[in-house]
Amino acid sequence: MIIIGTTPGREEWLSQCLKSITKSVLVLSDFTYELGKINWVFNNTKIDRFMFLQDSVVVKDEKLFDLLYNDKGSIALTNDPSMFGMYMGIYERVHLSKIEIPIPKSKSEAIGYEISWTKNYCQAAKNVRVAFSDFTDSKSKRKETVFGRLNLVIENDFLIKYKGNWGQKSPLD
Repeated sequence: MIIIGTTPGREEWLSQCLKSITKSVLVLSDFTYELGKINWVFNNTKIDRFMFLQDSVVVKDEKLFDLLYNDKGSIALTNDPSMFGMYMGIYERVHLSKIEIPIPKSKSEAIGYEISWTKNYCQAAKNVRVAFSDFTDSKSKRKETVFGRLNLVIENDFLIKYKGNWGQKSPLD
């Protein structure tokens, strides 16, 4: 299952993302940031394994899904700024059940949990692999304004991620 996280008011982002994916997706739209959506999937579905993507992603090549779903286990799409950077990757219910899934109350908390919570998830999952070690802020070659927001553009053969926050120190450090 592919989960797309979005927020009311980001319909242009969501539309752009959905146009790039022909497979079935579950779109979650609320004000709970990424962890709120992951928490919702865990508490309201029986999905055992799912890929989480943000609405600011464009899929360039859907072979991505076959490559990753044919592999076993939890898979982080990137390890920047840590494993499961931007919360993107394949999560497994069995490991989510071992840890708390907090609901951030602010964007700064969500950014902080991007490092601390994903570390907890990786400890629970043990053998997490990284799909794209070069899908990082430092490998970005450009910035681009999309839908009125300046973005760092992270791109590889499979994905484009328009990143609105980058280079910030975690408030939880």
